[in-house]
Amino acid sequence: MNLRPLTLALIASAAAFGLSPARSDAGSFSISPLRVELSAAAQTGALTVRNPEDVPIVVQAEAMLWEQAEGEDRLTPTRDVLVTPVIFTIPPQGSQLLRVALRRPADATRQLSYRLILTEVPQQASPEFTGLSMALRISLPVFVQPAADARPALAWSAARNPDGAVVLTARNSGTAHDRVLSFVVSAPGAATDGVEQNVAAYLLPGQSRTWTLEPAEAASLPAGTRQLRVRGRAESGDFEVETPIAGP
Repeated sequence: MNLRPLTLALIASAAAFGLSPARSDAGSFSISPLRVELSAAAQTGALTVRNPEDVPIVVQAEAMLWEQAEGEDRLTPTRDVLVTPVIFTIPPQGSQLLRVALRRPADATRQLSYRLILTEVPQQASPEFTGLSMALRISLPVFVQPAADARPALAWSAARNPDGAVVLTARNSGTAHDRVLSFVVSAPGAATDGVEQNVAAYLLPGQSRTWTLEPAEAASLPAGTRQLRVRGRAESGDFEVETPIAGP
């Protein structure tokens, strides 16, 4: 089987998940939908993996428990979610139905989070092949809704470091995930547009993330600023909050 001169390697980031398009094209295969929603009432889901290429591709699927610690994602193998088939070949211009099933009870109050990892398995290159071959890898979120109504609840805080940098923290004290897409930081009532951050970051229940305005960015705020206004977009909706700046 001949490989393309270059197959791009990609891990589809949080920015690609949960958006309005029904599919995500990423080089050698596409997936729809981009998210799996399970619950006690709907313990199975399905996705379609399509191969737009003129050669067959082999894909491996794996479910991982998705947790966050100190603002970093942590993935570990799990048997909570069953994916079938695990390894499959998609013919040229063909498709494959992928089924996802929950194997444990849904939590009573808090949303559970997993990720479905789809990895292209590189095939044997022809002897004359001299290019770079890299496997395509895509990660999709799998959320299990609890029996109770679950919603995110973000709270923002800010602190200034001795070097002048400003650290912003968003903590999700709710029972469901949220995803911060972008935000602008400014002084309340300031005439300037402020400092814009495009982040597209998930916050799972009980977790937090931080973003740092470096000294050069923080210097764009009016001198003596002790209060910040944060305006932005999240999966749960637009938000605008004000928070004091702790520290020196």
